[in-house]
Amino acid sequence: MNSSFYNGISGTVTQQFGINVWANNIANVNTVGYKGNIPEFSTLFASKVADLNGPTTNSLGYGSRPSGTAKDMSQGTFQSSDNVFDLSLGAEGWFGVQSNNETLYTRAGAFSVDGNGYMVDANGNYLLGTLGGNITPTELPTEIMEQFGIYYGKDTNELGSANKISNITDIPLGSVDGQTRINLPDILYYPPEATTKVSYSGNFDSSIAIDSTQTSLNDADIATSINMANQTISIKGTISNTSGIKDPKESDVVLITITDANGETVEVSSSLDANLNWVVTDEDISSLDTSSSLATTAKLVTTEETANVEHFSSTIISPTGEKDILDMTYTKRVPQLTPEASWDGVIQILSFHEKYDSSKTYDPNLYKVDKESGDVYKIKDKKDAFIEFGESGEILNLTMPTMSNGGTPLDIDAGEPNSFNGFISNESVDRPTSQSHDGYNAGFLKDYGMDQRGNIIAEFDNGKSVPIAKVAVYHFQNDQGLVAVGGTSFRGSPNSGNPIFYTDENGNAVQGTQVFSNRLENGNVDLSMALTELIVMQKAFDANAQSITTSDEMIKNALNMKR
Repeated sequence: MNSSFYNGISGTVTQQFGINVWANNIANVNTVGYKGNIPEFSTLFASKVADLNGPTTNSLGYGSRPSGTAKDMSQGTFQSSDNVFDLSLGAEGWFGVQSNNETLYTRAGAFSVDGNGYMVDANGNYLLGTLGGNITPTELPTEIMEQFGIYYGKDTNELGSANKISNITDIPLGSVDGQTRINLPDILYYPPEATTKVSYSGNFDSSIAIDSTQTSLNDADIATSINMANQTISIKGTISNTSGIKDPKESDVVLITITDANGETVEVSSSLDANLNWVVTDEDISSLDTSSSLATTAKLVTTEETANVEHFSSTIISPTGEKDILDMTYTKRVPQLTPEASWDGVIQILSFHEKYDSSKTYDPNLYKVDKESGDVYKIKDKKDAFIEFGESGEILNLTMPTMSNGGTPLDIDAGEPNSFNGFISNESVDRPTSQSHDGYNAGFLKDYGMDQRGNIIAEFDNGKSVPIAKVAVYHFQNDQGLVAVGGTSFRGSPNSGNPIFYTDENGNAVQGTQVFSNRLENGNVDLSMALTELIVMQKAFDANAQSITTSDEMIKNALNMKR
């Protein structure tokens, strides 16, 4: 009879333990990264009723006791957030955090950056990972630091030390023991990358342009005779001594200007005859001062093929980060003597010098003046080029120089011989002009982000994104063996085994799961199940308490029987 007391007492203690465990789960239903606990019970020792051999047992139990708790390692639900460093794991695994030189493990991925630039959790523990090794302290010129100050809205003295970054695409995860704290510097500089290649595509105008032109005649082609008595002048002329006239024809007009010492003029005209000669007879010059010699000039007006001109330009990046201009001008050779079309090019690298100043004289060998924009550019390099197109518009021959971009060789890809890539010259094909170039101007740190490989990404205002660290994901042979140390953190134990990293087929350490940013893993407690278990535990507690009351009544009855 007395054993029933002990059974009831052990039962109430055991069920109270279960109530405490489920109540703790309910209390943490909204705790980020919380893993629920499941209470486990076992029976106490038993004694034999009698030393009998038979088909049934003959033991008598002496109650129950708590034997421990098992962790529910199922995935919790996810909630989105606006913090890029709110992290969650897509499968099993643990974040590692450093606390007082001890590594702890957690699924709570609510991280932030402390005042010293380190990534920490809500308890101030440092997030662990592999550094990219691509950030180094640097001394930047004063003008760049001033640009930093303007960009961040701070005084230059408030910026602190500067760092520069080198470009990498991914960070291999290091060894388990090689993980370290992750620091994110505020002042991070992406050095410029000089342009080394520019690619062009476009269509040269293959049409024949006819236009009216005026060509000044050589003095040797003009012969004058003045009649002083009649105040008239007669002029005979030819075009045989004048170069540059491409297609003179009968009836082409000749414009003649007669000028005296006072600047007064008489203008007359004539035309070419069949022999390409021209004449003016007895033209009145009484309005001019004939006391001194007269000057006679003439121009031939004719229609002829004019040279088509194609102009291309591209922004390029100098080794020091300035945005310069690659300027190309191609002029068609006229007249074309064959069906092929030849174009002569002049290629220049231009750097902005100053706004145009009309009081200055600019040497055309050193400067290019763009009067339309009012800008003056310094010519940093200048070379000739040549392109010849076939009848169908394909490139036949190409001479494209390598330019010097501030000492960095710059190649120009305009197409290849016997191909239709790059430049073509065909009226029936619509190919818009396009260009591309490599190289980047200098960049200032804009923000930090994450990718699903667990890399922390530095994002710059020049469009570049570079990983600087990889968040480590730890694994254990037995997650149930981890020991809770408060909050949502655990430490390893002999039962859990040592932390490990998964490896790929090449033996390289990998995370084994995706790392998501801007979302957190909620606790995995199923509230409906927890409340149901709590009710069951409560009923079991009441029943065990009732067994104690019943045993007490039975003892009282036995005592009354004696009386």
